[in-house]
Amino acid sequence: MIQTISHKHKMIKKSLAALTFLLFCYAPSAFSQSDTTSMVLSLNKAIEYAESNNLQIKNSELDLLIAKKKIWETTASGLPQISGTGTYLHTFSVPTAVFPDFSDPTKTQVIPLGVANSTSWNITVTQLVFSGEYIVGLRASKVYKELSARNLAKTKTDIRESVTTGYFLVLIMEENLNIMKETQSVTNNNLGDIIALGNQGLVEETNVDQLRIIKANIDNAVANLERQSQWAKNLLKFQLGLDLSTKIELSDSLSSYIEGNKLTSSLNSALNLNANTDYRVALTAEQLQKLNLDRQKTLFLPTLSAYYQHQKLLNTSSFNFQPEDVFGLTLNVPIFTSGMKLSQLSQARKQYQQSQNNTRMAEQNLMLAFEKAQNDFKNSYSTYETNKLNLELVKKILTHTMIKYKEGVATSSDLYQAENQYLSTQSDYFNAMNDVLTAKTSLEKLNNNQQ
Repeated sequence: MIQTISHKHKMIKKSLAALTFLLFCYAPSAFSQSDTTSMVLSLNKAIEYAESNNLQIKNSELDLLIAKKKIWETTASGLPQISGTGTYLHTFSVPTAVFPDFSDPTKTQVIPLGVANSTSWNITVTQLVFSGEYIVGLRASKVYKELSARNLAKTKTDIRESVTTGYFLVLIMEENLNIMKETQSVTNNNLGDIIALGNQGLVEETNVDQLRIIKANIDNAVANLERQSQWAKNLLKFQLGLDLSTKIELSDSLSSYIEGNKLTSSLNSALNLNANTDYRVALTAEQLQKLNLDRQKTLFLPTLSAYYQHQKLLNTSSFNFQPEDVFGLTLNVPIFTSGMKLSQLSQARKQYQQSQNNTRMAEQNLMLAFEKAQNDFKNSYSTYETNKLNLELVKKILTHTMIKYKEGVATSSDLYQAENQYLSTQSDYFNAMNDVLTAKTSLEKLNNNQQ
């Protein structure tokens, strides 16, 4: 008994040692899983992640899978169909018939015409031989799948645009916040210098108060930008399909998108309608309406189907003339429907004409939208260049005004005006930057050309 307990004790110690070893081995991977709550994303990685995790894209992918199943559903309706049935019947009063007894003409015999308890089963096989509606329906299901694929591509294009715009917005907010914090730091230092001069009686107290007002405005602007920056990040997380508690860090620099030829690369681009998902969706919708028109035409054609049935009675009466095997053909010929089918055909023809008009309108709308997007991009780029130059000038003015203020040449009103002008111009600059990047993204979306 003591040996058994000792043996168990050794086994427990070995198990604990093995468990400890496994914990040490897998501890890094366990901690790495918690690290997945923080992600470093480039724009390309963000788009790639969104294409796999965005809920709108997932729904579009499910629509495509449903369309694929719809093709098989339509195909299967024209393939052999097999059904089996089993039947049990109990007859309380079995009918009988009286027949002469041929062995004894003076007698008669009563013969039942059924059985009290009967069980039967049968198997029926049906096969559609010809149906114009089935043929067109099969073609339409494939086009419907194509339409679902086009809608998936369109959803991905829309999400790419949203993610790109959201990514740029976060970069702009962070850059704006960084510059504002630098301004805040400079203002704090200047305030410290002015307070020191005030303590020495070299600066009036009202001038110190004026700078305190400027500092309060900048502190408030920094706090607002921090909140807006966090909101922009949460918006990007939602577009990516991330949990809002996930921490993200953007690895791309804003300068890589606004400097050099990358910003102006789309200025002279041309519209390629065949590459535009909206136009391709319109074309596919038109094709579906054409198939619907063809389907209505086939309703005037006959339908031919064949069937085979095997039936077996487990309990039979003496008189049973029901055959076990039956083969047949069914021809359904439409003769007269009081004009209902003609009316349906007319509606389908008009719906097809509407879809043709919709395609032409989509083409013209895209051409107008592309022209407008080009104009918006050129205007926003021009505004961005102007505000960029203005910011440099206003920053220089603010620096010189601060120096003059410390030297007693400029007044507190001059400093306050220069500071407000700088903050306003900085806000205009980043708004113009956001506008030009958004306009560029919209222009590239029309050609499905996001980088």
